[in-house]
Amino acid sequence: MKKHKKWCKVLFIVLCAAGILWFCLPLLHGGFAEGSVFGVAVCAFGIAIALRYGKMVSKGGWHKVLARTIAVCYALGLCWAGYLTVLIVSYQAALPPPGRNVVVLGAQVYSAERMGMSLRNRVERAHQYLQDNPESKCIVTGGQGNDEPCPESLTARNALIRMGIEPERIYFEDKSRNTRENLRYAMEEAENKGLDTEVVVVSQNFHLYRAVRLAESAGFTASGLPAETDPIIYPSYYGRELLSLTKWYIEELILNMG
Repeated sequence: MKKHKKWCKVLFIVLCAAGILWFCLPLLHGGFAEGSVFGVAVCAFGIAIALRYGKMVSKGGWHKVLARTIAVCYALGLCWAGYLTVLIVSYQAALPPPGRNVVVLGAQVYSAERMGMSLRNRVERAHQYLQDNPESKCIVTGGQGNDEPCPESLTARNALIRMGIEPERIYFEDKSRNTRENLRYAMEEAENKGLDTEVVVVSQNFHLYRAVRLAESAGFTASGLPAETDPIIYPSYYGRELLSLTKWYIEELILNMG
């Protein structure tokens, strides 16, 4: 039994170390955002628990109680992360229905003609769907951030037109500052222009679950349309999405209790 526990401990430490390396991948592109920091911290804390747990338990008394409490809380946190991961992955795998209108979520832009990688991938995915479904309309979303020279929706609209999508098929909102507002103002635009509110929401695959749920909260009948994500920076986005989903669930719980 002791040998079995020892190998389980070694395996857990190896998995945590591999997790640290995975969350550090964005460094290859020169970035290390909060999602990576969170992931590295969780994995490093797991290694610390594995190395210290036995010694603390052997001391007995409050050391034992504290060690077991920390271990149980950590295990529950991993279960929660696993549950969220299943939701994230399940929405990536679902095929979007044809013939629906499209909502493109906003992301970083650098000018009226130049956008960041995330928005470029979203626009390209929306363009592909709009080509395959010529009767579909599109709502591009996103206001102007503090570090942006123009609204995100303007850059996305210009890009779609350059790609050959007819201007009359493209609608936009330019007031939003986050995903929730993207979809709320998109719903206002759809209602004002008499557009069908059965939509596919375009965002990166890790973000689709929350995006679709927020779209449904805004009044849409929604499904997801995944855009490509750079696998090198995916770990950082994944870590951040776990935090964002947890925050969103807490907000929903508080609102429902209120």
